[in-house]
Amino acid sequence: MTGKELQKLRRQELLQLLLEQSREVAQLQAEHSDADQQARQLEESNQRLEARLGDKDALRGRLQGRLDAKEGRIQQLEGEIAAWREARRGELGRAGTVAGAAVRLNGLHGAAQQAAGQYLYNIRLRCQAGAAPQAGGQGDRRSGV
Repeated sequence: MTGKELQKLRRQELLQLLLEQSREVAQLQAEHSDADQQARQLEESNQRLEARLGDKDALRGRLQGRLDAKEGRIQQLEGEIAAWREARRGELGRAGTVAGAAVRLNGLHGAAQQAAGQYLYNIRLRCQAGAAPQAGGQGDRRSGV
């Protein structure tokens, strides 16, 4: 309302207008008080959430550290496994080589045994052949036995 309109109003109308404005001011003050209360509650809630977020961040940091340590241990164990596998492959390769050598040695041993047996057989034959003439009183000097 303009100043001229207010001047035209009677006292009762002005008082009624003043009363309405007082009610409106009281209502706005109540709304303002409610809004302040909500703002304080939201601020407190925000602070609690920030504290929880800080706790969660700290926990995440600790868990990340543990995860990094576990990943390092896994890499270490994978290295040990790889080294063990290589050593095992070498042992298996050597075992194959040793097994082959054993087979060859067995074959060589068998051939040596057979040669020694043949040699002894030949010696016995010569001894028997040489012993028979000696039994009769004559020895074969050419045989050298």
